[in-house]
Amino acid sequence: KWDNCRGDERGIYEMKDDWQQKVDDFKNNYFPEIELVSRTQQERPLSERKSKLVNGVAFSYYGFSNVGSTIHRCKYENGGDFPDFLLKGVLRAYHSYFRDDNFDLIIYVPPTESSDLVKNFTEKVSAALRVPLSHGLVKLRDTEPQKVFQNSLLKKDNVKDAFEYENHAEVKGKNALLIDDICDSKATIREIGKLMSELSVNKIAPLVIAKTISGDIKNDKFTKR
Repeated sequence: KWDNCRGDERGIYEMKDDWQQKVDDFKNNYFPEIELVSRTQQERPLSERKSKLVNGVAFSYYGFSNVGSTIHRCKYENGGDFPDFLLKGVLRAYHSYFRDDNFDLIIYVPPTESSDLVKNFTEKVSAALRVPLSHGLVKLRDTEPQKVFQNSLLKKDNVKDAFEYENHAEVKGKNALLIDDICDSKATIREIGKLMSELSVNKIAPLVIAKTISGDIKNDKFTKR
């Protein structure tokens, strides 16, 4: 049927197999980039940059498919550890985006309110990639969940000078992979990147489960798509 302009009939479309395959391939192989470095900075050798933070990648968007709802359930509804399909997705994103990179160690963002979820998830990533895991990144003070703040400036202030690394020598000259569950305003990643750069890492790259589309998660509300 075709829309007759009165709104009481709608067109019904059937996608041909080859186009359906293209759509499926796109869904399975597209991973959102976490853009942290300007094009101008990317053109400079990493050795010449003050910040050693580089662009990273997420498995999916928060709110896309069932990824966001699964993260929300695990974090806020006692849903247990992140399930294996999230691990497999993150590993696919890693191999797609970082296929030409080598990492010396993996670190993770210390938790605010989700206990050991990210730690446990990072242990699985470390085992799968056979890259050593470090627990050296710690918080110096309590921070509020980033989702309670309404703009990026408040989120930046929330995490300012909130982190430390216990063994500075462990990361000097190393390529480090930083794991987190959600990339929202990028404030946490930037703050950790600043710290790690000051500790003379060679490179710090983020790998997360999901990236928000707008850069803000509104409090505890979640819209399932």
